[in-house]
Amino acid sequence: MENEKINIKNGWPLAGNRQIADFLEKSAVNGKIANTYIFLGPEDLGKTATAIFFAQSLLCHKQKAGVFSFPCGTCLSCQQMRNHGGADAGFETLHSDFHLLKKDKDKKNISIEQIREFIRILEMSSFFNSYKIGIIKDADNLSESAANALLKTLEEPRPKVVVILTASRLEKIPATIISRSQILRFSPVKSSIIYDYLVDDLQCPRTSAKDFARLAAGRPALAAKFFADREFYQSYADKAENFLEFFSGNINERFNAVEKIINNETDEEKVKNILNVFNIWRGVIRDFLLLATNNGDLIRHEPWRERLEKISAALSKSKLLKINILLETGEKYVRANVNPRLVLENIAINI
Repeated sequence: MENEKINIKNGWPLAGNRQIADFLEKSAVNGKIANTYIFLGPEDLGKTATAIFFAQSLLCHKQKAGVFSFPCGTCLSCQQMRNHGGADAGFETLHSDFHLLKKDKDKKNISIEQIREFIRILEMSSFFNSYKIGIIKDADNLSESAANALLKTLEEPRPKVVVILTASRLEKIPATIISRSQILRFSPVKSSIIYDYLVDDLQCPRTSAKDFARLAAGRPALAAKFFADREFYQSYADKAENFLEFFSGNINERFNAVEKIINNETDEEKVKNILNVFNIWRGVIRDFLLLATNNGDLIRHEPWRERLEKISAALSKSKLLKINILLETGEKYVRANVNPRLVLENIAINI
């Protein structure tokens, strides 16, 4: 999950990907702000947090032409850009020139109704005679009709109206929108950079920071959430341990493990949860393969090293590769709307 509240002292809310900040600063200094950006990359790299920070910078009343300054935090615009949402509400502000659009939790796509409201807000005159900035989080979830409605606005951009799309999968965004956008690619970050961020900026204990940095697999916002949210970390740990139990239990125990994963969430939440499970499980398989090739110093799940080594010793490399293919296929089936329970039970049988 993208962490919108990631915060790094004295600068951009980024750990790594400094080239993104440099590019946006230069664009502002040169007065070459694009009408549409796509912030592209895997989840939990700080794309949404960076988009919000950039918006706040452009809207700040102390920003001057030819100079880039960080948000002052004290002007009326910055005060209105403060997050008034609770811990679970996401980023909510009182700023009339800023709008953040997200997919409704129980929906599969961002709807055309949401986009129409988004466009209506951006077409209103700026309250402060400044920019109008809209962010569409996870824009790869736009419905076809919503994408077409958005395209009509992007084809005839208004001065000082900026739209920022965040996305993980560029292929899910129509080529007509891509062609009208400035694409900024966010990349996974070295674990050493994430470690320093956790220790220096979040005051995370060093031992925990080392584990979280490796577990995050290049995603600093995910590492920050591991540290800040104990329940979230425990949920991740439970999913990893659930998979490890597949290798010691019989078929009935594996089916019981599937039941722990399938719960009473809505269908859309269930799919997202299952895809997250596959991501964690494939990370475990990666660790098995690293141990099997004498690269144990690179494993991600360090807290489970002893169990990983024991299980890995009983699995051949060919078996591990077959399991990895099984998981990849299962993920494709879930994305294609095959019943998640059937997919997981098939894995439980064939693992």
